[in-house]
Amino acid sequence: MRISSKKTVYQGHFLRMVEKTVVSNSGKKGIWESVERTNTEGRGAVIIVAVTKEGDLILEKNWRPPIESYVIQFPAGLMDVSGEAEIETARRELLEETGYMAGELIPVMSVPLTPAMASTHAMHYFAPGVEFKGRTADKENEEIEVVKVRLEHVADYLLNLPEGVELDLRVPGILWVMQKRGII
Repeated sequence: MRISSKKTVYQGHFLRMVEKTVVSNSGKKGIWESVERTNTEGRGAVIIVAVTKEGDLILEKNWRPPIESYVIQFPAGLMDVSGEAEIETARRELLEETGYMAGELIPVMSVPLTPAMASTHAMHYFAPGVEFKGRTADKENEEIEVVKVRLEHVADYLLNLPEGVELDLRVPGILWVMQKRGII
């Protein structure tokens, strides 16, 4: 498979919709519509798996307008500050969204966020031993509740979410990868 051409069919403040002409290995052509971020300069996002010194995993209950629901997810953010290093974006986003300060940040893996629809990748970082310092920012267009769950109770928590709260499957997926690699 290869892309033979690409054109922008819509561009907003944060997203653009593109139409890609895809050519299969047999030469058959087709059109694939996808989304690109306009505010990251192609740098993507960061996701932080933070654990306190007491053994609590830091999660977020975040309202997501596209699905009109709350979602349990890891703290995360776009790399939308020009010149900011990826690891510093992770440190800043964790503090802004949760009030927890990361000392060490260990790269875990980069994954595509929605590969059938968008080109954005996110690098996951493990932040062991985070300490609460106080939230530094509240964004008017975000509604985030910090959720602390003991590591040994995470599976039960994720399997018994309240009605109307959905699960970002990257949470159990990345935790599984980290367990298999001996990181947590």
